[in-house]
Amino acid sequence: MVVILQTKESNEALVLTKALSRVAEYWGLSNKQLGGVIGLSETTTLRLKNGTHTLKHGSKPWELSLMLLHAYRGLDAYMGGHTENQKCWLTAENDMLGGAPIDLMCNIEGLANIAQYIDYLRGNNDSHESY
Repeated sequence: MVVILQTKESNEALVLTKALSRVAEYWGLSNKQLGGVIGLSETTTLRLKNGTHTLKHGSKPWELSLMLLHAYRGLDAYMGGHTENQKCWLTAENDMLGGAPIDLMCNIEGLANIAQYIDYLRGNNDSHESY
């Protein structure tokens, strides 16, 4: 009998990788788009989605993935779980952010601004005219 011991970090990497794949699926992100957001090549992103690659704990792609998941969770809560509304919000021009969120999240500053803006929207959820 073979016993495989997994570390806490490897378990976290599996969970993060699976969650990231689901976000990409829900939001309809291509491998190229997802890779652009988290700083990985299209090929590596495909391997992530296929489960043949996991993110290295503490790496830049790891941190960006956590930020993307934070934005996803916030937007999902704000939109009441309506994936189609989330997709529309991501692709629509947003005057407050200075462009479509899907385009802006391909750099660290843009992704951070989007996550912060979503947190702001959730904190002011009685005013929906902003999105």
